[in-house]
Amino acid sequence: MTAAWPVPRGHKRRPGRWYGDEAECRAFFAAVVAQQGPDALARIWHDGPRSPGSGHTRWFAPQLPMHVTGEREGRWHAYLVPAAAALLALDQGLIRCRGAQHV
Repeated sequence: MTAAWPVPRGHKRRPGRWYGDEAECRAFFAAVVAQQGPDALARIWHDGPRSPGSGHTRWFAPQLPMHVTGEREGRWHAYLVPAAAALLALDQGLIRCRGAQHV
């Protein structure tokens, strides 16, 4: 499924950000994989302006695309991220964890 996503514009070099600690991040993505299988997509919230003409995909971490779902809550937008790939990115230091998570 993710192979059908358009490639996001540009190239992300800085690590992705997760608002919460590393154990919480790992537990979240691991639970998605355990419940839905290795090809599962995790729903996450990401801030940032999105105009109507923006692309459907953005970078969450280097080489890890996320796809906008169209759901929105204030300035937060719902995205889908390949959960197993997020775990690999976390293992490789491509996701930085910090602060409190959006509720």
